[in-house]
Amino acid sequence: MKKNAPPITCVTCPHLTTSSFCSLHTAEVQRLDQYKSVLQLKRHKTLFYENDQVKGLHCVRQGRIKLFKTLNDGSVQILKIAKESELIGYRGLLGNGKYIASAEVIEDAVVCFIPKERIFELIHQNLSFSLGLMSKIAGDISEAELRSVNFLQKSSRERLAEALLLLEKSFGTSPDGFIDLMLTREEIAGYTGMAVETTIRLLYAMVEEGLVELYKKRIKILDRNKLLDISKAED
Repeated sequence: MKKNAPPITCVTCPHLTTSSFCSLHTAEVQRLDQYKSVLQLKRHKTLFYENDQVKGLHCVRQGRIKLFKTLNDGSVQILKIAKESELIGYRGLLGNGKYIASAEVIEDAVVCFIPKERIFELIHQNLSFSLGLMSKIAGDISEAELRSVNFLQKSSRERLAEALLLLEKSFGTSPDGFIDLMLTREEIAGYTGMAVETTIRLLYAMVEEGLVELYKKRIKILDRNKLLDISKAED
């Protein structure tokens, strides 16, 4: 007989100590668990759209979510790729009450949703939690400014090299050495701020140079030092 999967709770969440909720007291975590709902999501499912009213926060328990803006020319700019233990939607919640970007699942995901009323309750009750959210917003703004500068100062090749190194650093590698994140060529283009055609051309040029290996939507870095030289980024 097939056993039922154990219930998904905040108290037993493997990401509790690394998430924004790590500063909560036991009673606060238990109360959080009472209000949260669990979403099982397939690839391409949209969580919310840019400028929608924020109804709460999403915490990624499993899978990957991309946050993106659709530009005037119809192209997509990926602002961030959220992974396990990360929160989504906090900038809109603490800003003007609207999401600053759309969110779409890029790998099948399990996401917990916490209503905004409960989040505001925690903000008022727990100073460490409140400061943590403000710190995350400050970090997001700083990262966005840095990427904007890179777009202006770096060539397409430099941007792609830096992006691949950042993805490897953020998501690690699988047992066979590939970056533990599968992105389409369109998503890589959106992440680097380049045209799809340019992204594809540069990727295959890097393959010919022996810098990376491609297998469908998977990428393996073969010569990290050379990519560092190209990106002009600090290790």
